[in-house]
Amino acid sequence: MKKVSLLICAISLIALGAWQYSKQKITISIIVPVYNAASYLTRCLDSIMMQSGSFEVVVINDGSTDDSLKIIKEYAKKHSNIRIVNQTNKGVSAARNAGIEAAQNKYITFVDADDWLEPDAFAKAIRMLKKDKPDILLTGYYDVYDREWVRDVKGEEYVNEVPKENKYLNRDLDRLALFSPFYGKEAHSDLYYASGGVRLRFFKNDFIKKHNIDFPLGINCNEDAVFTFRAYLNNPLISVLPEPLHNYRNRADSISKSRDIIKNASVSLAAMHNTPEFKQSNRRTQMIINDSWLFLITLGFANMQRHNVPFVEGIDDAYNALQKMQGYNQEELKSCRNYQKLKSFLQKRGVSLLL
Repeated sequence: MKKVSLLICAISLIALGAWQYSKQKITISIIVPVYNAASYLTRCLDSIMMQSGSFEVVVINDGSTDDSLKIIKEYAKKHSNIRIVNQTNKGVSAARNAGIEAAQNKYITFVDADDWLEPDAFAKAIRMLKKDKPDILLTGYYDVYDREWVRDVKGEEYVNEVPKENKYLNRDLDRLALFSPFYGKEAHSDLYYASGGVRLRFFKNDFIKKHNIDFPLGINCNEDAVFTFRAYLNNPLISVLPEPLHNYRNRADSISKSRDIIKNASVSLAAMHNTPEFKQSNRRTQMIINDSWLFLITLGFANMQRHNVPFVEGIDDAYNALQKMQGYNQEELKSCRNYQKLKSFLQKRGVSLLL
């Protein structure tokens, strides 16, 4: 009887230890939305599969009509931790939402099919996740410009020579790193002015699902900022790793390089305004978010220059965007970084008298 009791105790201790280990172990679900990305998929998936750690790859085939699904199936045959979710073409938001629903691991991260990871990305991220146990880990990334686009670009004169892959380190998170977990006076503002994209941000799965955070449907630009800002507004514990772990391909044919981004900005901002998190946030937070969206207007003017479109075609939309900020007083507007930049841009073009 004594031996039986000891055996039961030993089994219980082993089970308890296994349970504690599973709770502490960092597991990652990588969500990869795919639509006609056959030209890029191999590099993307290879960069993921070479990572260390415990992870699954949830690939959402969003109704591709090229060889994307064939490539995905070939990888799934070789790697048991790749899962494929097929759906008719519904757009990137619906694809990412399907990935979130399917994700089973402790943390979720997103990698677009034309991007790729640095070789030790997960090893570095997992160290931070174990150390801080955050709801969100922000990491840095490289901007990788399409070769032809950079050579032909007119708004970026600082690019004089174009190697095959021209990398520019994005350093938006450097200041934020000083404030983790955001006790600094300006950390709140810096958080919203840093990139709102989801590229290699690690979100705790339970946190996202507890707060019902998803990507807005029917939006083809800046939908990821809506997702990320909603997460910020739910008061997460945030950790920051400024080191770039992700390579973000800036393609000439991407939506973010479109001449229509100025008009798209108002659509995505309206989606942000309709979220419960925005409606419940305080005046200053709403102002900062509104101002952060003005970045898309200035980016839109750069895109228009690249497409040889006269600036005048975007002036009315830009002016209307600035007018929407007039509900804030002049003292408040002094702290609105993008408002001041855009206003200066318009002043130089003779449209400032009514502002």
